Amino acid sequence: MDELLLTDINTHMEAMFQRFAKLLPFRIDFSYKKNSASFGHACKHSMYNEVQILIKEFEKSLPIVGYYWVIEYTKRKGLHVHFVCYLNGQFQNCHYPVSRAMGNIWKQVTNHDGYHHLCVPKDIYEVKIGKVIRHFDTDEIDDLRYVISYLAKCEQKENGIIAGKSVIPVRSNRGRPRIR
Repeated sequence: MDELLLTDINTHMEAMFQRFAKLLPFRIDFSYKKNSASFGHACKHSMYNEVQILIKEFEKSLPIVGYYWVIEYTKRKGLHVHFVCYLNGQFQNCHYPVSRAMGNIWKQVTNHDGYHHLCVPKDIYEVKIGKVIRHFDTDEIDDLRYVISYLAKCEQKENGIIAGKSVIPVRSNRGRPRIR
């Protein structure tokens, strides 16, 4: 694990819970189709630019309140991006339509060379995300911490750490103060 990256990912997640009482996190990966021109020829700079366009587009139309992403590379998958996204759990209880819309945006951004994979909870996984987590539920937050730590692994970062995160909106003074 890259300790600095792991600390930053966790600090970002904790700040998200300071801002939002309930979050619905999900993981989604973006890459290029193996039979596409981009698969063997895209560079980290072009992928970074495409990720920035993806973010700009989904911020216009999707209810994503936060995200963290990293770019990685393997020979088998080529360049790919791991994204953790957060929805406001007060208003959203299903991430599938949002993740599907993100995938469609990625396809458009990459001129149909792009592919996305929603990391859905499977029975073989020790811990699962993809459900609403309350800010005081430490067990669920620890499970989320475990899942998002995957973004901080040192393997597959031959190009160095290329990562990004959302700016967390300023907390409003409206509403009832938290008891827990």
